[in-house]
Amino acid sequence: MSASPAPSSAALLAHARPAPDDGTRPAESGDPARPTPATGPGSADLRLLRAADVAADPQLFGEFLDHVQAIEEEVLMESIGLPELVTTAAERRAGWESDPHHLRDLALAVGGDACLGCAVVVAPLRDNLDSADVAVDVLPGLAPETAAAVDDLLWAHVDAVVSEVGRTVLYADEQHPDHPDDNYSATALGRPAAHFDGARPEGGSDSGTARPDPGAARLDPDRGPNGTRPLRRLAPGHGALFAGDPAVLRLESRGFRLVQIERFAVLPVSDVPAPEVPAGLRAHSWVGDVPAHLLDALAHLLTVFEATIPVGEADFEPVVHTPERVRDEDRLTRARGITAYGTVLLRADDGAPLGATVYHVGEGREFGFQESTVTVPEARGRGYAVLLKRLNAGHLRASVPEVERVYTWNAAENTPMLAINDRVGFRALGMTGIWQRGGR
Repeated sequence: MSASPAPSSAALLAHARPAPDDGTRPAESGDPARPTPATGPGSADLRLLRAADVAADPQLFGEFLDHVQAIEEEVLMESIGLPELVTTAAERRAGWESDPHHLRDLALAVGGDACLGCAVVVAPLRDNLDSADVAVDVLPGLAPETAAAVDDLLWAHVDAVVSEVGRTVLYADEQHPDHPDDNYSATALGRPAAHFDGARPEGGSDSGTARPDPGAARLDPDRGPNGTRPLRRLAPGHGALFAGDPAVLRLESRGFRLVQIERFAVLPVSDVPAPEVPAGLRAHSWVGDVPAHLLDALAHLLTVFEATIPVGEADFEPVVHTPERVRDEDRLTRARGITAYGTVLLRADDGAPLGATVYHVGEGREFGFQESTVTVPEARGRGYAVLLKRLNAGHLRASVPEVERVYTWNAAENTPMLAINDRVGFRALGMTGIWQRGGR
């Protein structure tokens, strides 16, 4: 892939607004203009195109979303060589049209007849009402002056949107295939240890584990085979990134601080052995919506998951799941063209839920994503998480044999879950930085 953006139609470009050059951005309908930083050198020909201005026209909205997907694919290819991880245009349209629980804003930076970058804002409307997830992607290969101007324009738009909706805590992430050697320590990657099944959910850490001090990310030298390169490091055992990485510098320049590092990994599904369910337990697998008789169990398990998943230094409050919320998430998953493949582990004598794991597979995809994996605290340390993941891999293999691999992300400090994933067969691909602006 290279920076060769497809031209936009004249009908779509007619909705693009000139980049502000007088310290304000164009006012929305009925809204006052708001201050924004100058967009810098090379900004004279840039325009801003908002999804809200074309969402009522299905054809134009589809073209808009295709451009967002194309830009994000280029960025993923440039950063980690995995453009398939992108949120597709169809999935994003479904979220826009079917999800009343999040506020969404999308924008494209346009130069000439080409889309050069995109901005995404997603703000929850039920929980964590001071927060928003944000992303700004600039097409790789642009001239430095143009890239800087696109970045400035899109961040100014993000800042205006989050200010308008009163969000003061922002989260962003970026991917790193090139990262410090100490991320391959047992702490960061969870190499097999004597105790695999700890009290940590997928991506999670022990409930009650002490949180590192805010702002603990610090600069240290990397003394591994990579040589001496400055590191942006969190608390001991929580991972590190190269401080000079362009993605790190870019987010720091926007006022973000590193709050967590995750390992991302892939599981070749065909490599996972098929386990037997031990006596005293029973497993139930499903495709699609959670079966009605398991709604209460899944609501409980997902609430445990939220309460114990690690948040590093982030200001994120856990979500409480109810059966109604689980069913609503089923609806939203279906609307996005995604199918869930889940397995729950129950105690045989009374049906008490002990743990669960879920994969999501998008329509037409040959891969899936690992969603939550959790065991209840009183059942931890017995190998149930490994059992669940192996059972669900077999369930996925039998249901959709064309799905070859599953991706997952886990906190670098979550040694037990990383060890579990290593035992199941996940292979490390790189690290993801989680960043926060605002908050404590």
